[in-house]
Amino acid sequence: MTLILERTVQNKAQDYLEKKYRRKAKGNRIFSKTEMPTKKKYGSKRADGFLAFQHYIWGNYVVSIEAKSKKTLPAIKPYRDEYIMVKNCLAFGFYCCLGSGAFFALFKMEDNLFRFLIPIYTLIISALMYSLFTWRSYRHQTMDVIDQLKQYPANEKWLAFSKDSFESLNAKKKKDLKKICKARGIGLMLYGRKISILNKPKFRWNLGKDFIKYYSREKDVRALLSNKK
Repeated sequence: MTLILERTVQNKAQDYLEKKYRRKAKGNRIFSKTEMPTKKKYGSKRADGFLAFQHYIWGNYVVSIEAKSKKTLPAIKPYRDEYIMVKNCLAFGFYCCLGSGAFFALFKMEDNLFRFLIPIYTLIISALMYSLFTWRSYRHQTMDVIDQLKQYPANEKWLAFSKDSFESLNAKKKKDLKKICKARGIGLMLYGRKISILNKPKFRWNLGKDFIKYYSREKDVRALLSNKK
């Protein structure tokens, strides 16, 4: 297969997503740009692709893209992220507290010591057991390329790969890439002769604020979306 350049993947992914999201944009207005930097105070990081539009339900909506080719395959080596692992284990422990009823000891028990010890012990033991049985799980793993995407705040994040780079991976690495992207809520697409979607991204909420504020051309984006000349 002919080597597909990263720039080609970047442009094709941008064009594809612009058409996809324009249908969801109020007035068909969409700000679309490759090589979009964040503001200096947010690191001046440059997203390979950026789209912004006004969603009919969610208001101002941002999509970011990271494009990769065969030359950048080392960036998809999976590794365990201790922060993600602790977060996942504590979340599991918390749900065990709720599901087992241990949490309600805080309100129902009269003994001041046990009312706190029971839910705390349940949370800790459940979290430790979960970590033991899922030590090698992809749920606790990430990749350098996904860490790159963290630098481009957005409601939806996409990773675009050239098909030749994906096909050069063995079966396990392909499986790891798809599972980790899905666990992290990252959309995954391939470009060969056409775009193929392997994973859809998860929606990210920013506590009632939009993600446009993180990018250097915030004023231009807001002007276009508000239809101001």
